[in-house]
Amino acid sequence: MSPWLRDELRIAVCPEWVALLRIERRLTRRGLSRHLRDKDIRPGGDDGADAPLWSGALKTLEQALAAPGERKPMAAVTLSNHFVRYALVPWSELVNDEEEEIALARHCFREVYGEAADQWELRLSADDSGAPRLASAVDVALLESLRGVFDQAGVALKSVQPHLMAVYNACRPQLGKRTGWLALVETGTLTLALLKEGRVVRLRTLRLGGDWREELATALERESYLAETDSRNVYLWAPGAFHEHGSWRVQSLQTAARPGFTVSYDGQFSMAMGG
Repeated sequence: MSPWLRDELRIAVCPEWVALLRIERRLTRRGLSRHLRDKDIRPGGDDGADAPLWSGALKTLEQALAAPGERKPMAAVTLSNHFVRYALVPWSELVNDEEEEIALARHCFREVYGEAADQWELRLSADDSGAPRLASAVDVALLESLRGVFDQAGVALKSVQPHLMAVYNACRPQLGKRTGWLALVETGTLTLALLKEGRVVRLRTLRLGGDWREELATALERESYLAETDSRNVYLWAPGAFHEHGSWRVQSLQTAARPGFTVSYDGQFSMAMGG
């Protein structure tokens, strides 16, 4: 079968759940179209206090992929921010190639996290000469286990993206050259990225309790004070609505609608479509 006609399997992996969206590709007279075939969400499971945070979710994913199917899809995975660490890597005219870029990024992570950063796989956002670059770090053991799950299932793993990276890339057309806070809410965690003319200039990952709406407003006030910014714009990716709170101007984000694809997902499924 042509790769163009293979179904897409969009997956979000979080500690508490795994969401799967299967999108069927069809060749029509008007060209290639995409249709939501089915969606599923399963509890992530718990392997105990000594197991890695991600191990239960990968067992759930392994069981989900073991289900027989007529057509093997191509998969794209979005990893929860619970599994990812982020840093801003300063631009340097002394860096000449990809190896030196990764070395500089690893140094930035070591400065914050110590030698543990040596066990992480690093990725950087696209080069924007003269500007800091957004870098992500994921435990190598997690990525190797994830790839092993797909190899065992015989499913091609096309891409793996951290949640913040996926949303930032998908929403760049909406964000444009805007200034304000990009806010990503997940169960138990909040990721805040301060944008200046569309570029990330500050990053913070914070714990959240049960009432994320109230905590978001408080966190925005605190982080704005520390960042010495007076922007009241918030570009929000969250599993639910956030009504205007004080002087904050909130705009909800979502992935762009695709030709031939009806957006019929919400909550957890939106993370799966964020890449």
